[in-house]
Amino acid sequence: MSLEEELALERRRRGIAEAEVLRLQAQLESKVVAHALVPTSLPFETVEQDIPYEEELVRQIIDSSPYIIYVEDERGQCLLANQRYKQFLSLGPSSADAQQVPFASIVNFSANWPVSGSVLTSEENYLLQNGTTIWHHTTKSLLVRNNGARCLLTCSADITELKRAQQAIEALVQTKQEFIAKLSHEIRTPLHGVMGLVELLNKSSLSAEQADYVELIEFSTKNLLVVIDDVLDFARMELGKVHLETISFDVLKTVQNTARSFAANIAEKGLQLRVDEPISLLPPLQGDPHRLHQVLVNLINNAIKFTHQGTITITLEAGEQIGEVLPVTFSVTDTGIGIKSSSLDYIFDSFQQADSSIPRLYGGAGLGLSICRNLIELQGGKIGVRSELGQGSCFYFTIPYVVGEKLKASEPVAAQSIDMLQGLTILLVEDNPINQLIAVSMLGEWQVQVDMAQNGEEAVAKAQLREYDIILMDIQMPQQDGLAATALLRANSNPNQHTLIIALTADVLQINANSYQAQGFNDYLLKPFSEAALYELLVRVNQRGPLMVAEVAPTDLHTMTSRRHYNLNMLGKLAIDPVFVRKLLELFISKVPGQVYALQEAVEQNNRPMIGHEAHMLKTIFGNLQIEPETEYLRKLETLADKETSKAELMPLVKAVAETTELLSVLFQEELGRLS
Repeated sequence: MSLEEELALERRRRGIAEAEVLRLQAQLESKVVAHALVPTSLPFETVEQDIPYEEELVRQIIDSSPYIIYVEDERGQCLLANQRYKQFLSLGPSSADAQQVPFASIVNFSANWPVSGSVLTSEENYLLQNGTTIWHHTTKSLLVRNNGARCLLTCSADITELKRAQQAIEALVQTKQEFIAKLSHEIRTPLHGVMGLVELLNKSSLSAEQADYVELIEFSTKNLLVVIDDVLDFARMELGKVHLETISFDVLKTVQNTARSFAANIAEKGLQLRVDEPISLLPPLQGDPHRLHQVLVNLINNAIKFTHQGTITITLEAGEQIGEVLPVTFSVTDTGIGIKSSSLDYIFDSFQQADSSIPRLYGGAGLGLSICRNLIELQGGKIGVRSELGQGSCFYFTIPYVVGEKLKASEPVAAQSIDMLQGLTILLVEDNPINQLIAVSMLGEWQVQVDMAQNGEEAVAKAQLREYDIILMDIQMPQQDGLAATALLRANSNPNQHTLIIALTADVLQINANSYQAQGFNDYLLKPFSEAALYELLVRVNQRGPLMVAEVAPTDLHTMTSRRHYNLNMLGKLAIDPVFVRKLLELFISKVPGQVYALQEAVEQNNRPMIGHEAHMLKTIFGNLQIEPETEYLRKLETLADKETSKAELMPLVKAVAETTELLSVLFQEELGRLS
């Protein structure tokens, strides 16, 4: 039986139990409680009395009940307990809140006790003599006898199986969250390397054919990032980790800026994009402008994707204000291929698209509209669609905003310039060698002084020696991660206790806009990040005015020929920079053979966690240098590390990686000689 079926069954049992409680209450009030039994030293024992026939029948009924029934008077003495209660006591339960008598009231009846007929519900857990824990759902009702004496009726149902099923589901949710976090890191980290290298390539001298290739790479990585973000957004919503911001913002300006960001896409397809402004001026509204932008981006992207000619129109219209609430309706209308009527009922469902050919023709995971619906409903709104096949589509949604305060004028954004960052001292904490090179190269363009740390322990040690302007802290690292290192720096006296620390993370669940400050960071940057994003963040957090910069002479270039089956051409200008190439080759020669040896030792010793760790580290390095097919071998090793794979299956893969590493080390050493 599945967990969902078990939960449904337990819910039905609880419903039956509560119905049984109500029925028994009526019977007990009229038949049993009127004949209170004299209590004895044992709380569940009762003295036999002459009981009329109908009351004996009630006794048989309650003794046959699968639910615990217990009655006590105002002094806390037991008046009645059924066989189920006696069986329960024979298990030797001890209450979690240390009650002497399970299910007995822990307070005397008083004026504050609920009136007759009212019901109090609670859950108790008890530790049995055999070491297991059981849970009960309990109701307590106050009954009044004919002579005015009061007693308390307790009925309880065993919900142990329901609680265990709930715990199993919570464990599954936690496992899912950890998997999503790992997936985010594993995908975003290499993608960051690819996008960084593409930016560097775009700055180099390329032939027309090479420029086309770079453009295709950039287009593909951006599309991949969209799909990844959709999957992660969907996961965050399922886990309840989407938080809404409430600030005053200009709704019309948000719509206009969103539409303006699609100018290049619209021009490329020869379409027209129009924003129809509302008749009356909208006041500042309180809500989440980022989530509005996200919904509009998804809908406009879809409109562009499925429209081959014509116009895309964005409209917004204010409804009737009720108190401080002003509903605003947005619509995105296109002249595209439209949607068949049979698909409209499930178009907003997760992983659903109007046509099975859409993923093949247009891409996407079928999550965009589902995410839009969830985001809109989180804001108290609704979304709908009107469409006919071949006649275009209109997606519309309404969000009830609260009228906000007058907006403050925003400060102008400073133009990008080397002046803004020159001379900054930055500690870069990053364990991935390729990401190190990319970040250092970007920072070097702005004449920033950079110190490197490979992990959290090394970062903390370096932070004890000198003060930095900014620390760029990767999160997932061996030995000590970025969270632990940041916590240590913030908690203990050191030159960088109050230094700006920026989290660099591919884990959008662990570090996000709602959590980074609580974990000691001043800001965060999501991997993969662009050169512009890094620059803008550093300028914003640094808040330093421009300095005078001396003109830098251009660097002499040296051409290096790719050998064997590795390729440095993707590095663009850096691939012909002798200083950069020297560092790259020296890094490979000094680090990679040791890591490969550690991988071999891990396979020999069947150390599965170490196999996965070393294969993961090497996979990124080999992949960024396009060393094939060894990159694929390492990817396979990382996957097989979690499975019961024999040493005989793993060793050929490791041997191939080791042989290539030895050969490349020799070739790289020769190249270093030529560079000298």
